[in-house]
Amino acid sequence: MTEGNVNIQMRLTSVNEVSFMMSPGKITEEVLPENIKLGFSSQIQPEVENNKIALIFGIKYELEGDKVLECVYRFEFEVSGLAQFITIEDNDGITITYIMPHLISVAIGTMRGILVVKTAGTNLSKYPLPIIDPMQLTQTLSNP
Repeated sequence: MTEGNVNIQMRLTSVNEVSFMMSPGKITEEVLPENIKLGFSSQIQPEVENNKIALIFGIKYELEGDKVLECVYRFEFEVSGLAQFITIEDNDGITITYIMPHLISVAIGTMRGILVVKTAGTNLSKYPLPIIDPMQLTQTLSNP
């Protein structure tokens, strides 16, 4: 099966905050956007028998080695025929095909909106989450 002809039927069922930390006082008017380092984390929790999968997705902003923002949310999805996209290895490893970039794309877009609201009125509001390629991020998160 090639990626071009896979029919994926999925929906986002819930979004819940896991943790949020912000230190906007460390961001001054003189800080250049390229000086803020962006990091990501993710964890997958599949319930194959229920066609459900949770993505715990985090974003971190650092300035000169200091964490200035960390935001982690749990995104729950319902995916028709989830078993065809997931292989669970004997060593508890999980291989996910086709759907991961879609999950990441939804998480990034939702996080962008969350950060706009959470950072409103602070200096961090000048540093919105940039446009990110979900395919590239999926590969990066899969190969730490």
